[in-house]
Amino acid sequence: MAWIREACGAEIAEAAGGDRAMETLLAAITANESGGCRQAYRFAPENHERLSALLKGAEGEVEGVTGAQLEQRLAGAPNAAEREALLKRLAGLHGYTLLPGYLSIGWGATLEELVEKTKHFRYAARRLEELCRRFGLDPARQAAEVGRSWSAGHPNGRTRSALYSWRLQERMRLYEEGGRSDRAA
Repeated sequence: MAWIREACGAEIAEAAGGDRAMETLLAAITANESGGCRQAYRFAPENHERLSALLKGAEGEVEGVTGAQLEQRLAGAPNAAEREALLKRLAGLHGYTLLPGYLSIGWGATLEELVEKTKHFRYAARRLEELCRRFGLDPARQAAEVGRSWSAGHPNGRTRSALYSWRLQERMRLYEEGGRSDRAA
């Protein structure tokens, strides 16, 4: 976890606003999702399906994003091919913690801002707070459930790796231990 602390520790701490549980959780999510890679990206077909359904009116909203908001973002594309390419980018997961691109719509952000280090962690902290509020989770006591919410969309969701929650908690412990040794020095 030393590489996460060195590469992004200051930005994570700032975004967490002094909340140690949130700080260690964001650091562990960063390690789990991208290994600390700013340009990390993964296309998420399930997000593409949900956004397509949103455009067709089959879904009312996707994590607070309405069909009208999505349509407005896509309206800037000059043709059908670029519109579909943008929809795929919005369905993708971006940056250190693999933030869903479509969340940028509700946040009034560009997709490029999702990979700018300081902004990325502010948005990640915001998403973490939203997930905790939506599911009634306490990040200090329910890290595994928060991690599953982040990765799978629900506290009881199935993550891509069966070891996701274990790795998350272990990485939180290691990040916290590294912080204690830094503070003692």
